[in-house]
Amino acid sequence: MFFTAAKIFWIIAKPLNLILILLLLANLLLWSRWRRFGAWLTGIVTLALLAVAVLPIGEWALAPLSDRFAPIETGVAGPVDGIVLLSGSAVNLDISGQIGHAVPGSAAARLVEFIRLARAYPKARLLICGGNAGANGMREGPLIADYLVSRGFDRSRLLVENASLDTYENAVFGRDLAKPAAGERWLLVTSAWHMPRAMAVFRTQGWPVVAAPPQPRSAGKGGFALRFKPGLGLRYIGTAMHEYLGLLAYRIRGRSNTLWPAP
Repeated sequence: MFFTAAKIFWIIAKPLNLILILLLLANLLLWSRWRRFGAWLTGIVTLALLAVAVLPIGEWALAPLSDRFAPIETGVAGPVDGIVLLSGSAVNLDISGQIGHAVPGSAAARLVEFIRLARAYPKARLLICGGNAGANGMREGPLIADYLVSRGFDRSRLLVENASLDTYENAVFGRDLAKPAAGERWLLVTSAWHMPRAMAVFRTQGWPVVAAPPQPRSAGKGGFALRFKPGLGLRYIGTAMHEYLGLLAYRIRGRSNTLWPAP
């Protein structure tokens, strides 16, 4: 129920969709007795879209999320018993299903970092969490597992959780499958901007994983630079909105114990 409601809400709240809805509303108002309000709404939406296109507003919004947890330095990280990958969009399910093997997705950096850490810690167990399915029914977890085996990883190292549909289920189902013992040290790999919500959920489940985001933290909290990239700006703002709203929703629902987890 929560998963379905969240998906429906995000269809409306996604920045590009919201802009189109507001512009449609503004145009309808222009043909009514509230035409002045429609004109104002059109102007406001246009200026907001221009600001997103020329200013790094999206980067500024993402910086606090991406900078919250530092990457892992393998030489000084200490012993590692296991590594968890939250698959997200690490692979493109639809294209992978069409050609029959894994194709990198928009969050492929997660998979690259997971492989790097898996090679750095050859004795660590590897847990892949991901139950989202493509058009042909192919699921993220098994698809990534097959790819890792093709890259030389021993199948016996892999634990594949293929039922979870969101971050909360990643933590719950992943913990049930891995059964981490007290005192074990597990690394958590997901996108840097997604790490705060993921860490909050895993900690609430009593699994004190160590954050291992794939990319280095941003410099200068997203510096000032003029450009004209409306698509990129909207994508970054959409990602930031999704995560901030996710942190709030998970806290309200009791899926996490904090709005802003500490490093």
